[in-house]
Amino acid sequence: MIPEFEYAIYVWSSYGIFAVVIAWQIVQPVLYRRRLMAELREELALQSGDYNDPNS
Repeated sequence: MIPEFEYAIYVWSSYGIFAVVIAWQIVQPVLYRRRLMAELREELALQSGDYNDPNS
């Protein structure tokens, strides 16, 4: 067996975990910004009186 292939599972799984962490580091702030902007729009609508409650 070629010695380089003995640790291939560890190397590739490390690359996979690294990719998942980097992707999360990119996606998480985008999701946070979206949620924050929605909350700010709702607060502005409540203050201006233009808020229509979709639950009523």
